Amino acid sequence: MGGDPSILIHNARVWPSADAPVIEDGSILVRDGRIETVGRFQARAGTRIDAGGALAMPGFVQAHVHLCQTLFRGAGEDMALLPWLRKVVWPMEAAHDRASLMASARLACAEMIRGGTTSFLSMETVRGTDATLEAVAECGLPGVVGHCLMDDTGGYPPLAVDIDDGLAECDVLADSLRGTPTLRLAVAPRFALSCSADSLREAADFARSRGHLLHTHASEQTSEIEWIRERTGMDNVRYLHECGLSGPDVCLAHCVQVDLRERALLAEAGTNVLHCPGANLKLGSGLAPVPEMLDAGIPVGLGADGAACNNRLDLFAEMRLAGLIQKVRLGPDALPARDIVRMATQGGAAAIGWGGETGVLEAGRRADLVLIDLDDLSILPGDDPASAVVYAAHPGAVVLTMAAGRVLYENGDFTTLDVGRVRRDARDQRRKLARRAGIGRG
Repeated sequence: MGGDPSILIHNARVWPSADAPVIEDGSILVRDGRIETVGRFQARAGTRIDAGGALAMPGFVQAHVHLCQTLFRGAGEDMALLPWLRKVVWPMEAAHDRASLMASARLACAEMIRGGTTSFLSMETVRGTDATLEAVAECGLPGVVGHCLMDDTGGYPPLAVDIDDGLAECDVLADSLRGTPTLRLAVAPRFALSCSADSLREAADFARSRGHLLHTHASEQTSEIEWIRERTGMDNVRYLHECGLSGPDVCLAHCVQVDLRERALLAEAGTNVLHCPGANLKLGSGLAPVPEMLDAGIPVGLGADGAACNNRLDLFAEMRLAGLIQKVRLGPDALPARDIVRMATQGGAAAIGWGGETGVLEAGRRADLVLIDLDDLSILPGDDPASAVVYAAHPGAVVLTMAAGRVLYENGDFTTLDVGRVRRDARDQRRKLARRAGIGRG
C-alpha cells in the first residue's frame, strides 16, 4: 500500500524495564523495527494499536531451549538425565529428518511467541540445523541457534560427528545467515561427556575466531559431575574453563551443582549461567544457587530447556518456579520478583549477546515487546507489575507479541504461522519420528 510503516502502541501501562517505574497511559512508537519513543505522548503512525490498559513490557528472552526436541514432548517421562539422554533424546535426535526438524521448530516458535518470548538461544542437534534455521526465519522470531557438536567420547555413536566436519558445517550455516541481523549462529558442544577435551578446545578457538557465542551444558546432575571428575580429576566448571569454555562469550546451561570455588571462577571469568528451574526439578537435578550467583556478580538468564524434559516452553512458569524454589531454600524474601523479571529480560539478552539490542524498552532498541492483559481473572488487581508477571500471569494473558517491530501474535492470532498446519505437522511428524527411532507407539 506504500503507507507509513510506523506503529504506535497507546493506552498502555508501559513498564520499560524491571528497574523502572510504570508509565501510566503510556505509548511506544516503533519505526523500522526499532523503538523511536517511549513515554506519555501522542504521535501519528501508520498503524495504531490500542493496548486497552494492558501492560507493555520487554519481550522475554528464552535463554536455553532445544527447538529440535519439541516433538519429543512426553516421550521420556520419569527418568534421570543420563539414561533419558541415551534411551530417548539421542535416539530421537538421530532419527530426525528435514521435515520433522522443521515441524519441531515451528511448534516451538509458536509456543514461545504465544507466551511472549521475543528472542532465544537454542541448542539443536548435530545435523540438519539448516532446516531449523529455515523454520525459525519463517516464524520471524529473532534468535541465536546453536549447532550441536558431539564426538564419540562418552557419547552416542549414531550422533558422533568429527569435530572438523562439525566446525565446517558451522561455517556453512554462518554464511547462510549473512544479511539476516535477527538470526545468529552459536557453536554448541553438547557437554563435557560427549566431547573430547581436544574437541572442546577446538570449538572454543573456532568460535572466538569468528565471533560466535559458545553454548554448552554444565553441572546439571551429580552423576554427570562424578563422571567428569573421574575422567579429568576436575570439577565440571573448572574443566570447561581449562578447555577454553569460560568468559562473557560462553553460556553454561544449568550450573545446578556448583560449589563456592566454581561460583568464584564463573564470576571472575564473567561466564553466563542459564537457569532452567522447571527442567532441573523434573529431572531431579536439584535447586541451583541462583541468589548466590547473582550476589557474586555472575550473569544469569532464564530458560525452559527443551519440551522433552520440561514439557512446556513457558517463561511465565519458569519465572514462578525460579522464585518459589529459592524461597524453599533460603526463605520467603529470597530472589525478589523484580530480579526474576530482570533475568527473563535483560539478563537473558546480555547472556546471548544482545544486551544492547533487547531486554529494555527504550529509544534505539529493537522493538521486542509483549502486551499482558492485567484484567485477566488470575492477575487482577495486578497493581505490582513484577508480582503480577512472575506469580500470576500466564501465556493466555498475552495480548500481543512483537519482535523486531513485527507483530507476530495478536489477540489469539498468529501472523507468520498457520497454526492449523503447525498442529497437523506436529502430530504427523511425531508419529513418523517415533517410528524411525523405535520409541513409543510411533
